[in-house]
Amino acid sequence: MELRHLKYFVTVAEELNFSRAAVRLFISQPALSRQIKNLEDELGVVLFVRQSDGLILTQAGQFFLAQAKNILNRSHVAVQTLKTDYTNTLEPLVIGYIPTILQTFLGQTLHRFGHTYPEVAVRLQEMPPAAQVRALREGAIDIAFMGNPPDELDEEFTVKCVKKVQIVALLPDNHRLAQESSINLAELASEKFIGMSEDTFPGRNDRIRGVCDEAGFTPNLHLFADSHASMITLVAAGQGVAIMPNEAQALPHPQVVFMPLHHPIYYARSTAMWRKETPTKSLDKYLKILFEHIQD
Repeated sequence: MELRHLKYFVTVAEELNFSRAAVRLFISQPALSRQIKNLEDELGVVLFVRQSDGLILTQAGQFFLAQAKNILNRSHVAVQTLKTDYTNTLEPLVIGYIPTILQTFLGQTLHRFGHTYPEVAVRLQEMPPAAQVRALREGAIDIAFMGNPPDELDEEFTVKCVKKVQIVALLPDNHRLAQESSINLAELASEKFIGMSEDTFPGRNDRIRGVCDEAGFTPNLHLFADSHASMITLVAAGQGVAIMPNEAQALPHPQVVFMPLHHPIYYARSTAMWRKETPTKSLDKYLKILFEHIQD
């Protein structure tokens, strides 16, 4: 049994629904069900009664829930106490990010942070949004920059909008509209669209559909990319068109045109996200720099 098994159990116990718990944990429902079944087998007790309308904690499950929460809280307190009272140096600042953000405000704030706090080491880890959420929960990173996260994460983490970025269309450079100065998104209503994998960018396709709905059509999402770079590659290969934040122009994009939209003019959030607990000293210093940048 590991701490992650306790986290899985507590989340399922709070939701009393495997589907909702799986969404919170960013894992698949079958995988979560297997983990809980394995936990029950290891403990030799039934923790949940499974019914058609959800789950009910057994008496053993109610007892184990209180113990699991206590263990998780004690482990968190122990780690934080060690970090606060038994280390003489500032721990590194570990940042998760998607590459489209590095070239904009993240690079600017890191430059200012390095100048102001040269004693703090910074570690950058490029990872898709779903991996950033898992890394935040596990304490593997201190802060995540994932673009536009699903709204439900606001309840679990502190989410701060750093800037708004205009949405543009991605077209292959030989597209019939590639030479226009801007287009109405509805002009692409008959095109095949490339979306993002729900495994790596959860919730992103809902936002794509929302933009297209504002333009009066439902997009035909027929392929799903696992990164911005692969989405650009698919567009360049003539596999469809796409929409994404304009800041992605910082990535290499041969044979692809970033086309401004004059209707609808739609913005995505570029956000920072961190755990709601008291931040580490290194993260606290970086947040001060970040908030100064937002005010600028």
